[in-house]
This record gives sequence, structure tokens and C-alpha cells, in this order.
Amino acid sequence: MAKHQSKQRSQQHVSSTGTKLAENSFEMQLQELLKQKKYRQALEEIKKIQRTHPDIEFTPKESEIWLLRGQQEFQKQDFKQAEKSLARALEFGLVGEVHYWQARCLLELNQLDTALNLLRNAFEAGNLIKDYSICYLKLLLLKGDTVTVEQLINEQPKRFSAAQLHWVRGVLALKHGQHQAALASFQKIKHPITPGDLPIAWIIYSQQVSGNWNAAANLLGLQSSRYTFGKPKYLEHPILERLATAQQAHTGLPPLEARNLEREDPTIQDALSALAIVQLIDSDNHHDAAHVLLQMSKRSTRFSELKNLRKSLFTLAGQQALNQGQTECAELFWQSLLTEKPFNPQLAINLLEVLDANNSDKERPRVVTQFLRWLEQEGKQKPQEWPDTRLKPTLAHLHCWMADAYMALGRERAALGALQQAERICPTSPELLGRKGLVAAMEENYTQAISLLTQALEGGCRYGEVYGILLQCWEEVGDKLARNEARRKFGKHFGDLSIETEVEILPWVDALSTLSYPLFSRLVQTEDKKDPAIRACQIFVNAVQSPPNSGGRVSLHQKVAVEAWDTLLKKLSGQEKIPVLQAISLSIHLFAKREKGIAALTSQYLQKLFNLSTEHPEARVAHLVVLAVKENNPQKLELPLRTYLDTMPQPGNALANIQLQVRRFGEITTLVPVLELALRREPQNSLLLLARATTYHVDHPNYEQLKQQGFELARRLQDAKALQAFREEQAFLSAQETTSIMPDPEEFDNLDMSNIDDLLSGMLQKLLGNKMPKAEFERMLPELKQKMLNSMPNFDEDDESEEEPDLDLIFGNLPPTRKKRKGRRKGGFQELF
Repeated sequence: MAKHQSKQRSQQHVSSTGTKLAENSFEMQLQELLKQKKYRQALEEIKKIQRTHPDIEFTPKESEIWLLRGQQEFQKQDFKQAEKSLARALEFGLVGEVHYWQARCLLELNQLDTALNLLRNAFEAGNLIKDYSICYLKLLLLKGDTVTVEQLINEQPKRFSAAQLHWVRGVLALKHGQHQAALASFQKIKHPITPGDLPIAWIIYSQQVSGNWNAAANLLGLQSSRYTFGKPKYLEHPILERLATAQQAHTGLPPLEARNLEREDPTIQDALSALAIVQLIDSDNHHDAAHVLLQMSKRSTRFSELKNLRKSLFTLAGQQALNQGQTECAELFWQSLLTEKPFNPQLAINLLEVLDANNSDKERPRVVTQFLRWLEQEGKQKPQEWPDTRLKPTLAHLHCWMADAYMALGRERAALGALQQAERICPTSPELLGRKGLVAAMEENYTQAISLLTQALEGGCRYGEVYGILLQCWEEVGDKLARNEARRKFGKHFGDLSIETEVEILPWVDALSTLSYPLFSRLVQTEDKKDPAIRACQIFVNAVQSPPNSGGRVSLHQKVAVEAWDTLLKKLSGQEKIPVLQAISLSIHLFAKREKGIAALTSQYLQKLFNLSTEHPEARVAHLVVLAVKENNPQKLELPLRTYLDTMPQPGNALANIQLQVRRFGEITTLVPVLELALRREPQNSLLLLARATTYHVDHPNYEQLKQQGFELARRLQDAKALQAFREEQAFLSAQETTSIMPDPEEFDNLDMSNIDDLLSGMLQKLLGNKMPKAEFERMLPELKQKMLNSMPNFDEDDESEEEPDLDLIFGNLPPTRKKRKGRRKGGFQELF
């Protein structure tokens, strides 16, 4: 028996020693894992050791390790797993701090009610120690239950520390608008009342809501940040950063300067960026704010509040950039938004316009594809909003856009495939007919193209290329009348309104009416030599022997000129000689020096013009026009003019017609007496009123009065001939104004960027210098010069403008967007035409 007892004691000793050794070994292993913050592995090792040594003791307790694991998972923002870990810590009987972290997890998971019930039960059971009792009150305040909060601090004040009571009373005072009382309460708090609390933040906030912005700025370190290199106070905590952002947004002062801060610190840079965004938005500069946000997003995920601004900010920034002509920036902002849900069709439309402007052809098919997928889904989900009568034409329209995008990329087969898809969906779509017309035009099948393009425009197609190619087709078949009719009928939809006021001025008349030999000589040399009247003017220029004198006149080598003119006239019929003789006579009279033989030379050609009038009545008018320009004495005109007018059924209109031609060659008053006499007989003749007006300088009050009186009469009577005369007069004035501000042609010969500024200044001075105060003119001069530079053609690119389609056909509530763009190349079908 003694031997057995001895053996038993020996076994117990060995077991105890083994347990002790295992406990020591495990303790070392556990501490190493905890040191490395490998809490999950530590808990797994605890499970293993407990299977063989259920009574083993270790430090810290398992509940505390679950708390550490939950805190770690919380920091990694894995809130679901953190909540489970903290719940295990609660199961093991841990109280106090674990309640705080569990409540924070539940708040991050948007489970305020669950968090509140958790802390209420712990508080009422007495398990929520005093240090963390404030958490229960904070959740009640988040819930808006101030009544319970006031009841608890009044009835059970001993369950809260003094600092906690000060904080609660401060918050309640803020809710009641008692800002000074709140400030007094917060100033009594010297230490955080829960982990992460920042007592100074409440003091700063109280100062801000009280309007004490300077005091708040001092506490935040805003006022000193420009003059020190240290880290300012507001960058010490995210809450202070938010308060500083609010301060900057409200006051805009003082602006922060990055050069005075630690640039290598990303926290500082992010705070500066956030404040810059707020300031730029506050000053309505969405464009620059969006650029700052883009750069900030590449390097940081701080300031989650800014993420909420992203969509609206980028939308506004894109529009602002577009308005500023910076379409590349608009593309950058809008492209990043298109993938977001829900799909924004208006944004897609705007983006397509911008992509077209930027020649970002590769991106267009992708955007149209997204648009098509969205529309197809909408049609299935909302059939009541998208009946077939609306859905099919719209889908066809989008497939046509896809065809345009493919054509811009040179993928003709893909474009034709898109058109075939559109035809299967809606064969009567005006957009489809328009694109089919473009294809026919590419194949030089002009008759079919004209038919299809016209049908498309009549059906409501507003694609600029359809209109432009229709006009080109009419030119190809040589039907100018049909082309003009197409312009009258459809031009208003494409900003082409000039057909209603179109005035055709003969090139030789246009050149002579400049009354400037340098301009006249440049103009005629660039015109078609096949035009006999232009050729007559070119002969004059080629026979000139000297530069213009101070009066703008030149010396003419008469023999050379006469020989060339006579040779030219021999080749012409009587009808063709009329404008040639008129051009010869006027060019000699207007630009030749009064040298020997010049007067006789003018009379010689004037007589030839008169001789033609027996066979060609229109030569009589041309003769009278030259005679009125040449003669200063009205009496010399009386007989030939009376002889002509007596043969006319409407002498007043005939006289007006002569004066309206005469007025192109100077301020001539030769016909004033006969015009006065005619007006006494026909005071309501709108043409005569306009003719009499042209005998005055355009700045004379009588000019405007007579012209307006005549115009009102012509408009009321819908006198087409008279209205056209008024259009021609207006066109002539515009041409004269342009000529008056133009510098000498020689200045353009050696034009470069070094002297273009002076050139533009001189032109603007002529145009506006006498029409506005000097100070105002000088203030506006830089902007006006920039506008003139922007309007100059870009000779490196095709200068023909191309219009975007009017999207009103698709979305009825969208306004048409007709905008001309500078620097654009042609794309799509027209490029291949």
C-alpha cells in the first residue's frame, strides 16, 4: 500500500510539473503573439491549449484579447467583424470600454437603435462604469431624446463625472441657442471624456456659432499658419480640420499658403486642398475646384464629405469649363461621371457634344453604346413612358449617332452596319433618311441624295451635315435657285439666316466702292480674270505708273491701258460691254490723277457706253450712273436724266435705282434736286425715301430718319423690291465700316505676332474709339483684342464649321444646342464627301 501511494504522489507531481511547464510555454507564446498584435492567432492558440489544459490561467484574459481584436478590426474599418469580436468580449463578462467600442461599431453600421438598447441595458443594470456612462447620454442626444438626458443628469448626477456633466450641459445649451452658456461649460473640460474626444473642438465650435470667428481662428491656428513653419493646430485632428474647413468656407479668410507649411506632410496637403475646394466653390469657381478634387482623389481618401460633392461639383465644373471654351476639361470631368449609377442621359448628350468638339472620336462609340443600353432597359422597364412611337425613332437616332462615330474613325463598314440596324428598328426615321442621303451623296448619286436629305429635313432631322451636304448637292447639279430655296426653308434651323438678307454685289462694284486704290488693287488682283469687268479693272492696275499720292490717286500709262481695254472690248458682245465700259470709266474717274488726256479718256468710254443704249436700254442706266458720279453740276444731268425718266412707267423708282447705284461710289449729291422734286410728287415712295437718305452722311440725323420712314413703308406694304434695296443698303454700310477700320494692305504683307497687337489696337480705335469714353475703351481693349484674335481663321485646319444635331427630337424637354466651334475639323460622312 505504501508503495502504491508513493507511485500516486509521483504521478501527481509529474502532472503538476507538466501543466506548469505548458502554462509557462504558452504564456511566452501568447505574449509574443500579442506583442505582434496577432490577436486572431492568439485566440486560436488559447482554444488549443484549453482542450488539453482547461484549468490553465494566462494574462491578459480571453475577454480582453477579444476587445483588442475588435479594436484592431475597427481600425481596419471591418465593422461587421469588429462588432462580432466585441460581442464575444461582452459574453466573457467584460464591461466598460467594450461597451464604448461595441456602440461605435453599431453606429458605423447604421444601427443606432441597437447601440442605444445595448448601452441602456448596461446602464440600467449598473454594468456601465462611470467613465463610460457618458456614451449612453451621447446616443440619447444622437437620437434626439434631450428629455431623457436632462432627466438623467438631474435625477442621477452621481453616476456621471463632473466633466461629463459639463459636456452634456454645454451640448444642451447649444441646442437651446445659449452659445455663451455652452462655451462656459465646455471651457471647464480639461481632458477627453471618452477615447478620441477633443474638448477644444467644442470650444471652437461654440465660438463659431456665436460669430466669434477671430477667436475660433486663433484656436485653430489659422491666423498664424501663414507666418510659421510648424504644424498648425487645425491639422492635429480630423475634427479640427473640418472646423477649419467650415471657417474658411464661411469667411474665406485667411487664405492658406502651402509654401509656409510642411509640404512633405500629406495630411497638411490634403487639408490645404480641402480648404481650397471649399473656397473655390464659395466663389463659384467650380472648374478649378474640380481640378483640385481630382488631384486630391489620386492620393488620398480623407475628407469623405468631399466625396459627396463629387457628382454635383463635376457636373457644374464641366458646364463651366464648356462655357469657358475649355472643352478638354469638360470631357475630363464628365467622363468620370458617366459610369456612375443611375445613368444620366443628359450628361451623355453633353459629353458627346464635348467629345465631338475635342475630336475624341475613339470615346464616342463607347458613350453611345452606354446610351443605347440604358434606353433599351428603360423601354423594357417603363413601357408606358416609352411607347413604340417614341422608343423606336429614338433608338434609330442613337444608332445613327453610332454610325456618325464610326465614320469619324474611318470605319465605314461598321457605320453602314449601324445604319442597317437603325433601318430595321425604324425605316421612316428622319435621322436614318438623312444618313442614307449622306451615303448617296458620297456615291455622287445627287438626285437620290437630294430626295433623301430633303425628306430628312422636312421630317425634323437637325443634323448639320444633312443640311450642309444638301446645299452642296444642289451646287453639284448647278441649281442655284433650288439651293437658295433650301436655305430659305431649312436654314433657320441651322443658324443660316443670311439667305433672307443675302445681297449679291458684283466683284468689280465691290472693289470700286472701297474708294481706296490700295484696297481696290488688292481686291481685283485676287478675282477671276474671266470676268470681263474685273479684267478691265486689272488692266487699270497693271497700267499704273506710280504709287498713290496724298489724295489716293495714281498716274496711269494711258496708251498701255487703252490698247488692253480696246482688245478686251473687241471680244465682247454689246450686252457684255456695258459693265466693262462702266468699270473702265469709274476706275479712271475715281483713281487716276488729273493728268493730260484723262478727262478725254473718261469721256471717250462714257460715250461708247451711251452709244450702246439704242440697242440695250440698260446701258442708259449705266451711263447715267457714271455721269452722276463724274459731274458736279446737277444741270448737266438734267436733260439726259429727264429724257430717260420720261420713258419709264415708274419714274420715281427708276430715279431711286440710279441714286442707289451712284451712292456706292462716294458721297454724291448731284441728283438731290431731282430727288426732291420726285419726292414732292411721291412722298410715300419707300425707294425714293431711301435714295434721298443716301445723299446724306450716315451720321446725319436726316439719313436715319428718311431711311427708317422708307423702311416702315416697305415693310407695311411688303414691297419685296424695296425691302431688298434696304438689305443692300445695310450690307453696303457694313462693308464700308469694315473697310474704314482696315489698316493699309501693306501692313498685312509682313504681319507677324510682334506687331499684331498694334494692328488690332489701331483697328479697334477706328471702330470704337469715338463711340465710347476713353477710359471705358482702354478698359475693354484687351478683351476686344482677344475676341478679334479668336475670330481669326485657323489656316492649319478646315475652317468650315459643322453643327451638332438638335436633340429636341429625342428628349422633348431639351432645348436645341446650336453652337459654333472654332478649330474643329469635319468628321463623319462629310469628311468623305
